[in-house]
Amino acid sequence: MDPKLKTLLIVDDDPEVLAGLAAVLGHSGWNLATASSGREALRQFDSFSPDVVLLDVMLPDISGLDVLDAIKGASETTAVVVMSGVGTIDTAVRAMKMGAETFVPKPCDIDGLEAILQQAAAIADTRHQLEAMRRTNAPKQLEFAGTSEQARRVEHLIGRVAAAPTPVLLTGESGTGKGVVARLIHQRSDRQHAAFVDLNCAGLSQELLESELFGHEKGAFTDAKTTKQGLLEVAGNGTVFLDEIGEMELTIQARLLKALEEKRFRRLGGVREIKADFRLIAATNRDLEEEASAGRFRRDLLYRLNVVTIEMPPLRERADDIPMLAQRLLEELTREFGRRGEVRISDRAMARMVRHSWPGNVRELRNVLERALLVRKGNEIHVEDLLLEREAAVSSEAGLMPRTEWEVRELDDVVRDYVRAAVDATEGNIRSAARRLGVSPSTIYAKLNKGRG
Repeated sequence: MDPKLKTLLIVDDDPEVLAGLAAVLGHSGWNLATASSGREALRQFDSFSPDVVLLDVMLPDISGLDVLDAIKGASETTAVVVMSGVGTIDTAVRAMKMGAETFVPKPCDIDGLEAILQQAAAIADTRHQLEAMRRTNAPKQLEFAGTSEQARRVEHLIGRVAAAPTPVLLTGESGTGKGVVARLIHQRSDRQHAAFVDLNCAGLSQELLESELFGHEKGAFTDAKTTKQGLLEVAGNGTVFLDEIGEMELTIQARLLKALEEKRFRRLGGVREIKADFRLIAATNRDLEEEASAGRFRRDLLYRLNVVTIEMPPLRERADDIPMLAQRLLEELTREFGRRGEVRISDRAMARMVRHSWPGNVRELRNVLERALLVRKGNEIHVEDLLLEREAAVSSEAGLMPRTEWEVRELDDVVRDYVRAAVDATEGNIRSAARRLGVSPSTIYAKLNKGRG
């Protein structure tokens, strides 16, 4: 494995455990950093950018699960292995649903732990490669796909606002394509040759989000060993897209408003003002007017963002667009997977997709097509490849285990049964079970195979 990918952050509040793990794993080829608290872990994560994080659940300041949430919100490629001396099925399942690759009990079996961490590093490596491939191969979006009245309205608004420098607020349900619209606005503006940077504000701690936006100077806080540019600085006179801006804390909202109005800001710990004539596009699935009335969102920032608002229609309200969207998404997925030959969607499968309510909107449509592309036989996707009718079965099937059994059985056995029930409910489709449980397919395989000879 490429050495530059083997970076590991170990987080544990017990100094003896921390030192012991660092000593043993340091001899296994890892580039190591350590942290003894949640806040220190987030600072180290920001400066060290590890590929794998070994994270204790019980920390003295903030919960390890909160740290996990922040890490997953900041990075889609980092692999996280959660450990705890108080092993419960609730903690294990919650950690996996939040994106952890696996859950290991303490004290750790070193040989087993090293194997798990190497597997996590391989997963991180694959994610890095896929992310790079998607960025490299992503075609330039020409229009907002669809011929429905709702799609034409969005396309019209994109054309109207693209040339203006004003902020744009994108609202609507999750998965409706707000990120696509943000890129379209940038590509049609006179800033198209400048940078487009995006950040999802959900799940990030205040410290991490502030550093991501504004950057920091060397020594600004513990473990800030180098100077880091923030996304506003990287964007320059380009476009900044902030998704889930309703999750941003009030103090950072104030700094963002000042930077937006004055076109200058300071890095954390800095004294020099940095100029950046960026254009801001923000997105939210919350009602920001209600958030402002409740004191959770600054009304002056809302007024600044609300110059132009584009309400994104849910997919169920533009069902006529589904055939076109499905075909485009299928073509993109085929390119990503390197598949040769044309793959088509049968008439019955297309009719079934048109009738589906799509609570997850376009994002759900893409996931369903990705799964269908992987399980289909031949060059045609059929109704049974979509598995739409059985998706709701996982929660009921996987929740039949009586709680009394949790208290007398080994944690690994309970987790394996829980995962097996989810797989059975999707008729053996690993990707579908992984999506319903909110974990990676590799975690499903690992849990099913754990304990086998």
